Amino acid sequence: MDTSNSAKKRSMSPSTEARYKESKISIKRPKLEAPDAEPRRPKREVPDAEPMIPLPPFCQTPGPISVAQTYLRKLILECWEAEIQACKKEKKLQLLEIAPGTGLTLIQASLQRLVSEHWDAEVKHCEEVKRAQLLELLLAAHGITRLV
Repeated sequence: MDTSNSAKKRSMSPSTEARYKESKISIKRPKLEAPDAEPRRPKREVPDAEPMIPLPPFCQTPGPISVAQTYLRKLILECWEAEIQACKKEKKLQLLEIAPGTGLTLIQASLQRLVSEHWDAEVKHCEEVKRAQLLELLLAAHGITRLV
């Protein structure tokens, strides 16, 4: 193994060498202070006279998107109907986990009642929210955006 060849520096192409000579590359190294020297105060930065304003892609807020009321109504109905169906499915699965057979003990019956009450309340909540959103949509269609 020839160690003299491995220690040689790679030569740069003339264009790369010229580019490095043209560009000003400066490396800032931290100044080491003597351990007994007093610590320096950091300089306060003076803010620029002009406020910083973002450039065009960031300073524009998109306007409202106009969508048909029937489309929004359809989206709301689909969303909440899917949620209600998921609640009913989950209720059914949990009830099957509690008592897969026909004979129920007292504890299993009370657990079934609790599960049923919980998921029935969840379905009721979903239906109330669905009605509230449909009402908001209807009011917004008539220009009513807030209730006083």
